[in-house]
Amino acid sequence: MNLIAICGTAFASVFILLVSMALCIQAITAIFPAKEEEEADDAALVAAISTAVATVYPGARVTRIEEV
Repeated sequence: MNLIAICGTAFASVFILLVSMALCIQAITAIFPAKEEEEADDAALVAAISTAVATVYPGARVTRIEEV
């Protein structure tokens, strides 16, 4: 019976921890909203996509990146 109580307590503790973390993230995103539209492309993201394309398709060039 003690094992069941320990497992239940652990499950409840983890559940409470995850709920509190979700509430914190929600509060932070409400206080600091993301920018609506960012004109400049992230250089690291462009480099990573170009490298991945060059690895899969040697000799290929990335000409345009669109978010779907």
